[in-house]
Amino acid sequence: MKKILLLAALIIMSQTLVFAQKEKSIKEANVPVRFVKDFQGQNQDAKDVSWTVTEDSLFYTATFTNSDGDKQATRFSNKGTEKRYFVDPAYYPHAILDTVASQFPKHKITTIYIRDLKGKMTYQARIARNKGFLFWRKETDVKTLSFETNCKMIEVVDEI
Repeated sequence: MKKILLLAALIIMSQTLVFAQKEKSIKEANVPVRFVKDFQGQNQDAKDVSWTVTEDSLFYTATFTNSDGDKQATRFSNKGTEKRYFVDPAYYPHAILDTVASQFPKHKITTIYIRDLKGKMTYQARIARNKGFLFWRKETDVKTLSFETNCKMIEVVDEI
């Protein structure tokens, strides 16, 4: 029994390391100063701010809670800034739920957010298949679906 628990713990830790490599948490002091200043100027009421960076350091993301208690994120890069407004699962658009259920029946929605990139608003739905047993869970076949504001699907991107 001890060997099984030890093996399960090792598997969980190795999976955590694999996912941590794609985007990792960092301290605000390690974020480029211009991104921190832009964030603070745009979000004076931000609480519980956490920063992440992609492996290639192309994107820095600040995830936070606004004064209304809503979860948001701002993603910075040298090419521009993207805002993300996370949608509460109780308010997921039915058209998006129906599209995922019909076109990706083995996938589950992990999150939906409204993406504001240079004034163009779209819905983004992150979906994944869950595989595993008991304590060992792994997301596979992860995709990001893009929808127009009328919920018409416009793009499917496979996450690596």
